[in-house]
Amino acid sequence: MRTPTLRQLQIFMALADEKNISKVAQSLHISQPSVSIQLKNLTDLIGLPLYNINARNIDLTDAGKSVLKNAHEMFFSLNKLKIEIEDLKGIKSGTLKLAVVSTAKYFLPILLGEFCKRYPLIDVQLKIGNRQQIIERFNQNKDDFYVFSQCPESENLIAEPFVDNPLIVVAPVGHALTKKKSITLKQLSQFPFLMREQGSGTKRSIDDFCKQHQLVLKTKMTIESNEAIKHCVSAHLGLAILSSHTLDYMEDTSLVRLKVAHFPIKSQWYLVRTKNRGQTVLAELFHDYLQQEGLSTLKEVAVNRNRSTF
Repeated sequence: MRTPTLRQLQIFMALADEKNISKVAQSLHISQPSVSIQLKNLTDLIGLPLYNINARNIDLTDAGKSVLKNAHEMFFSLNKLKIEIEDLKGIKSGTLKLAVVSTAKYFLPILLGEFCKRYPLIDVQLKIGNRQQIIERFNQNKDDFYVFSQCPESENLIAEPFVDNPLIVVAPVGHALTKKKSITLKQLSQFPFLMREQGSGTKRSIDDFCKQHQLVLKTKMTIESNEAIKHCVSAHLGLAILSSHTLDYMEDTSLVRLKVAHFPIKSQWYLVRTKNRGQTVLAELFHDYLQQEGLSTLKEVAVNRNRSTF
């Protein structure tokens, strides 16, 4: 069998992501006929169907999944080679790939800001998605690191805790509970709640907490966005349980943190990587930065934010 070209593999990787030939052409800035020709050539070269088109969706065959897996490994090796050569020259440059669940978007940019300032030649590719989307990337071994509050079950997983993720109860300004110095779980259960969707790390932690304390909360709405939940709480549509990180780093005068018995719910952010993906020099650099300076950086930003509100 002849060897596929890097361009063919790049197009096929884009197809696995976009699930649509037109979107592949747009993302790679090439014509749609060129995409189709390259995919046909790759399929002919492999000698087996690589994907099936079902209605408007594209599903990879077993052969396609094998090609995709090896394509990711090849591009990873090429990037690793580039990083190592630059490192031998005394230069920290190359691509660092990160994928995080949506709630992590509140604090990770703060960490990346300082890291990128220190190493301006490093290109960071950051993907943000819901828990299932990031698990899919983890299963495909696409990135150097992942950030979860609830780690997926996998024997191919290495997880390290690196920052706390306390979950707090928030209410709109002027809500009846904001006047109370302490609130019981029974009192809390009398009010409607806005909840994250099933499968999110936050929802899993809330469900575990409710089971532990035999607490039943009234779910008024299910919303797949922390920002949308915050806006709905501000509009007096209900209370919410959110990661404190959604409030820690920016001023928001429309929401109040409630003092509720047994809160905050203790949770943890984990830095996750796969066992079968070798670490690049840049990945090791980022890992050491998070473990040594990440927590202090977040605390400093949170303290400065709190000072600015008084």
